[in-house]
Amino acid sequence: MSADDGFGVHYDTDDDYLDAEVEDDDTAGLLAEEVDSLRPAELPFQVLKEDEIRRRMEDEIGQLSALLCLSNSEASILLRHSNWDAYKLQDSWFTNESELRHRVGLSAMDNPTAAAAADQSDCRICFDSFSPDSFNSAACGHQFCRDCWRQYFATSVNGGPGTLNLRCPEPSCTIAVTEDLINKIADEIDRKRYQKYLLRSYVEENRKLKWCPAAGCEHAVQFAAAAGDPNYDVSCLCSHAFCWNCCEEPHRPVNCITVKNWIAKNDLESANENWKKAYTKPCPNCSKPIEKNAGCMRMKCAAPCNYQFCWLCLQNWDVHGYGGCNQYQPPEDSTLPQLRAEL
Repeated sequence: MSADDGFGVHYDTDDDYLDAEVEDDDTAGLLAEEVDSLRPAELPFQVLKEDEIRRRMEDEIGQLSALLCLSNSEASILLRHSNWDAYKLQDSWFTNESELRHRVGLSAMDNPTAAAAADQSDCRICFDSFSPDSFNSAACGHQFCRDCWRQYFATSVNGGPGTLNLRCPEPSCTIAVTEDLINKIADEIDRKRYQKYLLRSYVEENRKLKWCPAAGCEHAVQFAAAAGDPNYDVSCLCSHAFCWNCCEEPHRPVNCITVKNWIAKNDLESANENWKKAYTKPCPNCSKPIEKNAGCMRMKCAAPCNYQFCWLCLQNWDVHGYGGCNQYQPPEDSTLPQLRAEL
């Protein structure tokens, strides 16, 4: 039987057929392995949306809270202090708990201040008198009225992410204001802004996460390449691709230091071009940039051009002569004064 009889392949013996079948199976296996290697689950990075970021943050806080027998607010303060590195935090905690508590603003286990201030009736800020149920305090026990607390927090949250490190209003106190107290006294807008700052802290202070640098994108990228793998190229859900290590455009196989130096060189050249545009004029004959820093309006280009012209009107000097130039027109580029000011 031949290929002309309607069959694409002819096997002389059964052994040839079996060998070909085994070869086909091997090829199919290799192709399957290649496809599996490209599956998103096995990529060295993962793109996270806002709800996924928040869920991960809350999971880490909850795990640490259960491990150290702390409230979620206290666990959050500790994690922020350690740049969201739970292993580093646990090492510091079990090495010297009291020293770490003092450093981050958590009260000691036996704090006598709260009991001493239980019968307070005057606010320490506005000095008005209130009923006991109108006061609130951090773990230190320093009592302030609810309105003063609310204003204190509103002023802090308006100042930016530093509100995450807010301390008791008592000047001599270093106890931290926890999220539990903030949720109890702050209005809804300020609570949302606090949560936004907390989420930003989880990404920006976390060595495993980075925001996508594309304008308007609110996705974060978690990167976990194998040790020694120089490929940091990632792609966000917004279709923006970048190098996770330096946040510039993908540049493999060039390393990040070389790219950084190249960008700096280009920036310098751009500054040079701006200076030439602001302070020089092109020779009308050869277009070489010429700077006028002294003397009359008669300009002579360098050799081999040697063209002579008027600086104001760019006319050939042989035609122009030494007479007063009445052909000058203001430059059409109105950005020159601003360009010179920026230089």
